[in-house]
Order: sequence, then structure tokens, then C-alpha cells
Amino acid sequence: MSENIPLALRNKLKSKKKYQLPNKNAFNKKYEYFKQNKYKIFFYISFAINIISFIYTFFLKKSKSSNITNLFPQKSFENNNETIDNSDNTGIDGIPVLDYTKDQLLKMCYKTRALYFTEERKKQTEHYLYKYHDINMEIIQNKINYLTIHESPDYKSKIVDKIGVHEYSKKVLGKDICVPILKIYSDANEINLDELPSQFVLKCNHGAAMNIFVKDKSNFNLNDAKYNLNKWKNIDFGKREGEFQYINVERKIFAEIYLKDDIEDYKIYCFHGEPKLIRVQKWGKPGMGKINNYYTMDWKLTDLETGKSGFYRDPDANFEKPPNYDLMLSYAKKLSAEFVFVRVDFYDFNNTVYLGEMTFTPSNGQFTLKNLEQSKYLGSFLDITKIKSYLFN
Repeated sequence: MSENIPLALRNKLKSKKKYQLPNKNAFNKKYEYFKQNKYKIFFYISFAINIISFIYTFFLKKSKSSNITNLFPQKSFENNNETIDNSDNTGIDGIPVLDYTKDQLLKMCYKTRALYFTEERKKQTEHYLYKYHDINMEIIQNKINYLTIHESPDYKSKIVDKIGVHEYSKKVLGKDICVPILKIYSDANEINLDELPSQFVLKCNHGAAMNIFVKDKSNFNLNDAKYNLNKWKNIDFGKREGEFQYINVERKIFAEIYLKDDIEDYKIYCFHGEPKLIRVQKWGKPGMGKINNYYTMDWKLTDLETGKSGFYRDPDANFEKPPNYDLMLSYAKKLSAEFVFVRVDFYDFNNTVYLGEMTFTPSNGQFTLKNLEQSKYLGSFLDITKIKSYLFN
């Protein structure tokens, strides 16, 4: 019968049949087949995807390998001028490597971290220090942050180390004027109270606010102290806080002599080797926090006032010039001579000047003053273009 149908109509019917939806029975058969073999089908699909992914990754890695530089090859280096030996021009897994000195590696590593840290602080605070789109380079805080980014932390590490600063004092002054150390420990479990006097201070050497003041060792809980000291020792303070001069400090715990309760802390701000301002810090009235009075070099109280909670200016405190003030200034000049900016802290106790510490980033470069004008005033002493030759340009 189909032979009696004209050819054009027959072709039209064939094309229609080709695109007809499957009937219900055919659909049910395919569905049953899928149900019975679904795990097998999923397996083959997954296997095919994995093969394609492996091939793609292999060729992608191969195409990029010639452009990859390994910044931290396995071979060690000891001094700043030594170039990493890479004569075979291969690194880990045969990836080509360039030759870098230790200074170059430090420059890449620290500058990247410092830039990130500064940007993060800008995002996280609305204070006048960072509320502008362009960082205000007139204020002291941002000048200190600039130095954090551009100065080499390597040389500073020897000085911020609360044990290493003793050697620096000997080198510069010809004698150790730091608070005397009683014992040095690699681990808090080495502490033996029988070897220590009735009063002492336990500290970690690689950061800030890691101190335990022991006024009477007979009532002292050594186990709690060991727990806290070992916990602090395991903190990478420099990396966590973005104060990179602490990263290379070999972490230790030490005990030093206890001077006295509530001793005045004289913090001298030195710019280009010249003391410009002195801050006297001491515990104030109960519940008020610490007094922070700023004095000029001729011991006149300024109107500078910290904006940090727990610290306040007290014009009635009437701090007197310390007995060894001139000697203190002489020490500060010599100790700060090599640096664009450093704060040098002293105690004057029993007619003796003791060096407490030297810090390049007070309050992590985030300390606040009463207003913007005061921060600009302090910033006027610091010329950030005069970075020394041992620093990164």
C-alpha cells in the first residue's frame, strides 16, 4: 500500500516518524534499564571525569613548570651575602630555580607580609589613623608602619630580643646596663625555684606582654606559670602581630631580678639618634589604669595625651626628673644612633640606670594620641627618607 503513496509524501511521513516521542512502553523499558544499572552508569561517568581531570592537570602543570620559581629551595644559607648554591639549576621536583641571597628572600617575604598587615589594619579600623583613602604620611603611626615595611627586620632582631639586647648594650656602651638576668631556660619545665631568690620576674624574650612578676615565691603557683610561659613561647609573635623584627628571635624563657613594685618607667622617643620626648609611665589611682605623662627634654609637661583606654595624663602626678637623667639621655643617644626611630626604655633604681628594652613599633604602630594634630607633631621629628644603608630601600 505504501507503494501507492507519492514519493514526496512518503519522505514527509518518514521525517515525522523520526522525531516522534517514544511511546510509553519504550520509555518504561529504558527507565527499568536505568534503575537496574544506575550504579554502573554512575561509575563509568565518574571514571571518565577523573581521567579527563588527570590529563588536564598533567598538561597544565607541564606547560607552567618552566615559569615557576622556587623562592625557598631546600639548600640552606647562613649569612646575608651568601648566594644559594643552585649550580644544577633545579629545585624541588626538578622545578627551575633562580639564585637569591638571604637579604633578597627576606625583602620579598617581609615586605609582602607587612603590606598585607597594613592593608588589613586599614580595613578594620575607623580611627583617624586609617580612615582616609590615602594613608596620611604626616603622622607618627604611619611613618612607623612605613619603616616596618621598608626596614630590614634582620638587624633589629638582635636588639628586640630581650636576652640579645644585653650583648648590644655591651657593644655600644662597653658595659651591660640591662636588668640582670638570673637564669635562661629553653623550656619552662627547666625552672627550679630553689635556684631563684624570693622575688624575681619570668619573661619570654620574643615579644610583649609575656611577663610574670613573682613577689613571693612561697605563694607562687609554678605549674600555672610553666603552662603560660610555654604557651607564650610557642606563639610566633612577630608573624601574628606583623612586627617582623621578632620573627628571627630564638625563643627562650628567662628570669631576671625584681627591682621594686610600681617602678617608674622612662620611655625615651629617639629620632635619628636624638632623644626628643620622654614618657613617664606608672600605675595610677586604683581602677584608673596607668599614668602616661609626656615631658620635653628640659622636663616640662606637655599636653600630649594617649587615646588608649587604661592610660591617662595626670598633671597632678608631678613626676620629678630622675636623679640620673643626664646619664639616661647619654645612653639613649648612643643606643639609638644607628636608627631612624626607636624608643629606649629605662629604670632609675637605687642610683643605677637600667635599660629595660628597645622597641621599634610601640603598640604595634597603632598607639593613639588625643587627636590628629598630636600625631602630626610627633611625626614631624621623623624623616622616613633617611633610611640607613643596611635597610631596604
